[in-house]
Amino acid sequence: MRIARVIFLSSLLLSMLTASICAVQAQTPPRPAIKNVTGHYRLTKQEFRNRLDLKQLAGSKIKFHLLALWVSYNNPENVHNGELQGIVALENGVALYDQDGCKLKFEFFSHEVRITQVNDAGCGFGANVTAAGTYRKLDRKSPKFDF
Repeated sequence: MRIARVIFLSSLLLSMLTASICAVQAQTPPRPAIKNVTGHYRLTKQEFRNRLDLKQLAGSKIKFHLLALWVSYNNPENVHNGELQGIVALENGVALYDQDGCKLKFEFFSHEVRITQVNDAGCGFGANVTAAGTYRKLDRKSPKFDF
């Protein structure tokens, strides 16, 4: 009898928890559509000085050029770099770059873009170099690309 009661109460708590989670998810507003991501962005941390140039293209695509730098804290002349460029689809404020083992996720917000680097080894960057971080939008000027 006690076991049946424990099972019943556990099931009841589980269904209440599931209903609460569904209610919270239903209340989460969708991400507002970003009208134009074109511009120059910067990530500035003590040892990372990354630059991201973006141009929004027709057909929900973006063209980007990323320059990622790692500067040694102890020796500012010791600089490692990484560079990446490409064209990716932009859907609901998110763009995914997946090429030659390099995977990046771009998440756009009103005045910034957050880059998540899925795998550190695949992008061919120098030692300690990463694209990951939140980049602040500096301007809305259209960059000029060589590719």
